[in-house]
Amino acid sequence: MLSASKTAGVLTPFVYFVDPVKSEIVMEFVSGKNAKDVLNPSLATAMGKYAALLHSKNIIHGDLATSNFVLGTNLVILDFGLSFYSERLEDRASDIRLLKEIYGSAHIRVSDILFKHFLTGYSDILGNAAVRKILEKVTEIERRGRYARFS
Repeated sequence: MLSASKTAGVLTPFVYFVDPVKSEIVMEFVSGKNAKDVLNPSLATAMGKYAALLHSKNIIHGDLATSNFVLGTNLVILDFGLSFYSERLEDRASDIRLLKEIYGSAHIRVSDILFKHFLTGYSDILGNAAVRKILEKVTEIERRGRYARFS
């Protein structure tokens, strides 16, 4: 999945060695700051572009969280342990909903601004129609019982 993400235009760590017998993976150490610690509107826009690039190749990250982005010389996305291929809008929206939820809990004071910029980046890659469809599905997911907030 790391290699497939690179072909989508997303920077991921380089894998040096895989030993399936010992269940070992040796990969590049990515230096930089965790995005959750330096998050700003510009970074949120870049994260939106990365999500859209992945989704354009039917790659669902599965854990699209601010803690899985590292900002060094470039933005790098990590932890594809829950990733999979899917053409389903539901799966793409689940990626987006998770990030929206993280913005709303860990970055509450600026969550609306961050999410707006994230969607701008997403739209830059996939267009406004894709954003509308994603937001409709995100809203549908949020309305389901397990995500509903009670007053």
